[in-house]
This record gives sequence, structure tokens and C-alpha cells, in this order.
Amino acid sequence: MTISCPNNICFVGARGIYKYIFIIKLNNKIREGEAINNRFMDRLGKWRQFLLSPNLVGWLMCMPALVFGVLFFLVPAFVGFLISLYDWDGVTSMTFIGLDNYIEVFKIHRYWNAMLVNWLTFFGCLLTQIPLALFFAITLSKKSPIAKVYRSAIFAPRMLSVAAAGLLWSLVFDPYEGPLNQLLEKIGLESLTFSWLGEPNTALISLLIASSWLYFGFHMIIFMGGLASIPKEYYESVQLDTNNGLMVLWYITIPLLREQFLISFVIVFSGTFGALIGFFSLMTGGGPSGSTELLGLYMVSQAFRANRFGYASAIGVITFFIVFIVLLWPVIQTSRKRLEY
Repeated sequence: MTISCPNNICFVGARGIYKYIFIIKLNNKIREGEAINNRFMDRLGKWRQFLLSPNLVGWLMCMPALVFGVLFFLVPAFVGFLISLYDWDGVTSMTFIGLDNYIEVFKIHRYWNAMLVNWLTFFGCLLTQIPLALFFAITLSKKSPIAKVYRSAIFAPRMLSVAAAGLLWSLVFDPYEGPLNQLLEKIGLESLTFSWLGEPNTALISLLIASSWLYFGFHMIIFMGGLASIPKEYYESVQLDTNNGLMVLWYITIPLLREQFLISFVIVFSGTFGALIGFFSLMTGGGPSGSTELLGLYMVSQAFRANRFGYASAIGVITFFIVFIVLLWPVIQTSRKRLEY
């Protein structure tokens, strides 16, 4: 069945329908555009929030150190591990020998002697530098002009280079013209004059004295920072019960300096396996008779004197794992809940 209508009425009806359809499509396009714009703004807001977040700022601040650590620590460590599996003199072709270098390391008496010297040096530095630093930190923590002078004088050796400090103490321990032996002779103690760096019985002790003088001022500053953060109310409340300074030190000061003790422990331990190598090399070169030869000195001598880079790399890998395992303890301790005063 067909419906007839005048032409003008059909035209108006068709135009209205087309207009209505156009408006619907336009509204749909607008809604789609608004949805796209909303999604874009949401994403932009998330990116803006991410870019301004403290976590990103922290990672960006750490990025140079991370890149430096990867390029100059992790990559060389991995390459060193690969070299330790080969017999290589640094010039000719490399021969794969597997774990033979590691087996040989544990069979050599000189390696175990260097290991012993390293641990003796660590405990010697720990038992001299930390108590001295704590004593002077507590003594000089008072605000007075003379205390500032003493703090500056104690910290001043840390400003010296290792080469300058080594040369200075080499002159002090000189057996003929050194001021130490001359002083002992003048006060009538000629029997106590030694070739301090030339005898196995006194060389390591002399180096421990010199290294403690060089580094304990830095630990003193660390402890002074910790002491400044302890509320005075703690000491005032304890003084109501007792005036015993040792009890205050043992039950108040030392427990509240736990983080500072951990930091000093890490510095001393890593120093005996790293920073002290140059100091010992300048003063004694590992002698006499290997009495001051650290693991680092033994490793360097095997690499650049004996041209045994594979064997030296095996020593380095073993030393790396020793340092890594020992330093896990302070990392675990610092990850615990911090003390809140």
C-alpha cells in the first residue's frame, strides 16, 4: 500500500528527518570527542603525577650513581669472574681451566697469610678507631671554643691524602732519623727503639697506629652527629636515679648510637679490604716477610708482577663474596624499624 502526500509536505518531513539524524550524529561525535579528551586528560594527569612523584625524583637523583655502579662495579666484577676461569698472562691467548684457579688459591699458604693479616687489620682498626672516636665525640660534644679547636685538629688528618699521610708516618717511624726513636733515646728507653716498619713483629702494629690516626677523626664526626640527635630529656631523667657516667654510657648513649656504630663498622670493614691497600702499599709494600700484606696487595702482586691475571681475578672474586656476606649484617640491621626518640 502506498501513501500519497503533497510534495512540499514530504520535502519538509524528509528535511526534518535528515536534520534530526545529523544532530544525533553530531552529538555522538561530540560525546566521542569528550570521551577521548577525558581519557587523554586522565592519562596526562597520571603522567604528571608520576613525573612529580617523590619516588621518581628519588630515582632520578640516584640514577647517576646507579649508572656509575653498573658500569664501573657490576660489569668489571662480571668480567673479573669470567677471567678467573682462564689461565691468562694479560698478553697471550686465554686458556679455559674452569675452577683450577680457585682450587689453587685455597692451597697457597701466602693467600691464607694475607687473609689473616686482613682480619687482624680489621679487628685492630675496629678496636682502636671506634673507642677513640666515641671517647672524643663525647668529650668534645660540648659547645666551647676550645672544643672546636680540638675537633678541627682531630679531623684534620682525614683531609690529608693517603700519599701524604704515608710519607709523614714513614718519616716518623724512620729507624735512624725518625722522631719516635730519637724521643725514646732521649728519655733513656734505647731498648724500645726498633726499625718499626722493618721488623715483622712491629710493622703491622705501626701501620694500625698510623691508620687509626688517619681515620678515627671521621668516625668521631659520625658519633657527634648521633649524640646531637639524642634528646637531652633522656639524660636528665637518668640523672634523677644515678650519676654513674658508665651506666649512662652503657644503657643510654651506646644503644641510641646503634646506627652510627653500624655505619662505622661498614666503613672500617670496607676500608681494610679497599682503602687501606694504598696506605699499606706506600708504607711497607706488604713487607717485611708478608707481615703487612693485605689480600688486595697479594692480588695486585699476582696480577702485575707475576702476570697471573686469572689467578688474581679468582682472589678478587673470593674477596668480593667475603665482603658481600659480611656487609649483609649491617644492611639487615638498618632495614629494621628505626629508633624513635
